Amino acid sequence: MSNTEVGEKKKWWENRVLRSVDNLKLWHDNPRLDPANNLITVRDYVEELIADPTDEKNFIALIKSIATRGFLSFDPIVVWQNEDKHFVVAEGNRRVMALKLLRAPEKAPLSIRKTVVHLSRGIDRDEIEKIRVCLAPSYEESRWYILQRHSPSASNQIRWQRLQQQRFIISVYDSVGQDVEETINITGFNRSAIIDALRYVKIRDIATRQEITALLTVAERELVYSHRINMTVLERWFGNSQVREHWHIKFEEDGVTINADPSTFYVAYARLLKLMFDKNNELGFLVNTRTIDSKFQQIFDYLPEVKSLDEAQSDAAQSTPLLECSGEAVQEKPAGSDKDKDADTDEEIKPDRISSKGNPKRRQLTDKYHAITAKSYKINALFDELQKLPVFRYQNVSAASIRIFLELAVDEYIESSELVPEITRRLNKGFHEVSLSQKLSTLHGEFIDDRDANKVIKQLLTFNNDHSLNTLNEYVHGKKLHKVEAQFLNRFWDMLSPLFGVLIGLKEV
Repeated sequence: MSNTEVGEKKKWWENRVLRSVDNLKLWHDNPRLDPANNLITVRDYVEELIADPTDEKNFIALIKSIATRGFLSFDPIVVWQNEDKHFVVAEGNRRVMALKLLRAPEKAPLSIRKTVVHLSRGIDRDEIEKIRVCLAPSYEESRWYILQRHSPSASNQIRWQRLQQQRFIISVYDSVGQDVEETINITGFNRSAIIDALRYVKIRDIATRQEITALLTVAERELVYSHRINMTVLERWFGNSQVREHWHIKFEEDGVTINADPSTFYVAYARLLKLMFDKNNELGFLVNTRTIDSKFQQIFDYLPEVKSLDEAQSDAAQSTPLLECSGEAVQEKPAGSDKDKDADTDEEIKPDRISSKGNPKRRQLTDKYHAITAKSYKINALFDELQKLPVFRYQNVSAASIRIFLELAVDEYIESSELVPEITRRLNKGFHEVSLSQKLSTLHGEFIDDRDANKVIKQLLTFNNDHSLNTLNEYVHGKKLHKVEAQFLNRFWDMLSPLFGVLIGLKEV
């Protein structure tokens, strides 16, 4: 084979092959997404992608474009085949998500489902069943391709947000055994950029902890979770030697160690974030890179004091650093060592995030580490109350609430998917006359394609099953006082969770 032929063969990015959209796997470590989130279903990926309002608007525009103009593959979609023989999308995850939703609109998050359902009706789903993709020989080759498009030196650069870029650097760093020199060789970024990524992404991730987000408003929390958080402001602030000295932060060659008392550090950090997000704050100006330079001392003096571990009163806080990030395991303080108060609920905030999912002896049906994406005020209000209601004390209220919550969730899904006309046509009766069992029977299989959710529906529709719709109906309409033990109710809720995940986006956060 001639050198020319070898060169042509290596240009895999110039060749396209047909692959099924349904068989393409979304990339969990995509720098546009937060790897800390547990992304499993298509809905999980899309919810993470559209968490920022601007991203949601752009994603809807993409779906509309495909629905009205068809899928135009001017920009290549790049995939590689992993060790499980699955084709994983390295470049083009947004477009693949849009295609998947148009083919199966019931998988769309509740916030955009109605739009997706409407757009999907105007296309031939078979026409987008297969698309042409570039098949990279390996993950390393696909990573190389990504760098050509997104690195600062690339002539055809498509800019990432700074946090996205830094996450990608860290993913490469971890993949080469945390070797800085090899990361430099692969990414083309200099040593300073790589060290900054290791330091500041860890510092930013602290901002997403419950102890801090509990002190923020809902809008502020969304900004913290978003990849659009202004990393340059965090870098300017925490890069200041006076901040590092008084907030007890030590920069290492390959990471950062924070020896501050956690409770005072969290409060000060939360206050800084508020100043970054709210132009109407008490200082009268936003904290940004310009004001950090021009009004640093005013900002610093306004923020509360951060104590060192030695200054802290708690014995547990004195013995354990808040965070050590130098390529080693992260070490955190023991649960219960320092207690802060939730700004909204006055409940104790535990330093370690402990979910009660699956524990039949838990106090509530669900906890504050779970969330839903329903539009209905009634569902959201009921869910909020179920997170606080002690099931051991109010067993009958909890039992009846499960039945009510299930029907509200089913109705929410049907209405958001615009299935009311179809259900009334099939059953030849008004929607208000359709029973919950008829709604579930209609949804099963045809309008819900999630295997676990369909298993739940089958259990509910099995009359003699303990966790059945019949049992739920007895809680509301029957006279028997049975199966209302707290542990039974908790297990019932856990059984329903996969179905709630499809109906109203219930998930752990």
